[in-house]
Amino acid sequence: MAREGTKQALLLALLARKDGITIREIAEETGWKVNTVHSALTTLRKLGRSITIDQGSGERRYRLAAAD
Repeated sequence: MAREGTKQALLLALLARKDGITIREIAEETGWKVNTVHSALTTLRKLGRSITIDQGSGERRYRLAAAD
């Protein structure tokens, strides 16, 4: 569990959105560059978080899997 008020906690909250979030939206919300967002997602996966990717309307939407 990420400490409250950290960027990792913010990222987890963004990924918990019902409709998910795009890489671009994460970058805007956190102030990170796109490559940093990708790296943070990889870190979360290595920590055991399941992240699903939906490609419904052209843009990939990332969100935490239901078990997380």
